[in-house]
Amino acid sequence: MDAAHQAQLTYAALACSVAALFFSLIAAFPGLKGVLAAVRDGILWFALLVVLGGVGFLVWQQMRLQQPASVAKAAQGPT
Repeated sequence: MDAAHQAQLTYAALACSVAALFFSLIAAFPGLKGVLAAVRDGILWFALLVVLGGVGFLVWQQMRLQQPASVAKAAQGPT
C-alpha cells in the first residue's frame, strides 16, 4: 500500500473517531442520549469496518504481490 492510500485510511479513521467523540459529548444531555448514542455506535461500527477493510486489503495486496514470485520459483523446479 502506498503512502496516499495509507493517509486516506488514516484520515477516514480520524474523522470517524472525531465524529464519535463529538456525539459522545453531545450525548451528555439527557433528552438526546438515546438517539445520539445510536448514531455514535453506528459511527464506531463504521470506523471498525473501515479499519478491518483496510487491513484486509493490505493482506490481500501483499498476498497478491508475493504469489507471482512463489509461482516463478515453483516453475524453475528444485535447485
